Amino acid sequence: MRPSARAGRLLAALLCVLALTACSSPPPEGTCDNLPGGIDPVLMVEGTRYLWHGVNNGGMVIHADEEGRLTSYMPEGCESLGPLGEITEDPPEKDLQMQAGFEAAGEVYGDPDKPLVVYVLMTTDWFKETYIRFESEELGDHLIRWDGRLFRFPQGAGQPLEALPEGCVSIGTLTFVPPDTLPENDLECNGMTDNFGHTLTGREVFQDPADPEVLYVFETQYWQGGSFPAWEPCRIWEPGDPLYPAEE
Repeated sequence: MRPSARAGRLLAALLCVLALTACSSPPPEGTCDNLPGGIDPVLMVEGTRYLWHGVNNGGMVIHADEEGRLTSYMPEGCESLGPLGEITEDPPEKDLQMQAGFEAAGEVYGDPDKPLVVYVLMTTDWFKETYIRFESEELGDHLIRWDGRLFRFPQGAGQPLEALPEGCVSIGTLTFVPPDTLPENDLECNGMTDNFGHTLTGREVFQDPADPEVLYVFETQYWQGGSFPAWEPCRIWEPGDPLYPAEE
């Protein structure tokens, strides 16, 4: 049976939105080939820039219903901040204005107790009434606090080591804090799992006293040939650092 035009549009919308999550931080010059219009969206809320992070599906499988709504949700505690403002291809300057390469409308929501994340109940010509998550440039994922600095566990972008550098010592184990917050105490981490879906809570952390710029976190690597132990180097993170750092 030949698929209907509606079904075709829904499938196209679903595939497009699934691809959008690949541009959760702005590449050079703000371009993003996965998005219609080729611009990675940026939303301005009360003077803070928030970057497009994709459909807020909370780990649920994304699917589209007959009306083109994608599986998404908004956490409790959010309140309306107002309607989505003007869409511009230039960097946003006004409150609730969004930089994007496509037209959109919707309502912006935020939790005053979690100011690093906002949500837009958004409708475009390729999906309808779907909650899109935007994150402040000040928020990073899988961040570990140690000695007053933030280090990033390389979720999806690691270069694991087969052995710890000589001289490394254990400095303790990780505890979890919600991903909408920044860690405030030593060895808190705002990432729940490692690259293979195993919890980071309780994971031992090592550091070389002679090189305080790096932490090392143990991770069992799983590939077709079996599994083997490895250590993920976690380097100092600053707001705006790319997800995929240049190889050294």
